[in-house]
Amino acid sequence: MRAFLLAALLTVTAGPVVAQPLGTGIPLNQEKEVTPEQRAKQRATEEAYKSTIKGIPDAKPVDPWGNMRGTETGSTAKAKAAPKKTN
Repeated sequence: MRAFLLAALLTVTAGPVVAQPLGTGIPLNQEKEVTPEQRAKQRATEEAYKSTIKGIPDAKPVDPWGNMRGTETGSTAKAKAAPKKTN
């Protein structure tokens, strides 16, 4: 009975291994040969991209809590702090 259970366990666990075919994955490290026309097109595309990026103005820093703060800053805010409670 133990031999039958062992054989069944091995069959169940070895099933997915057999289902994976070898060598059908994505081939890695295969570089395509680029023709001079394709290189020229890539360069033109890169130059157009870089010129477009240079034309975009720098973004101002965003402060989502900016309007939640008071307009007082520095020593005036410290001077107008809540008065101390006395007993």
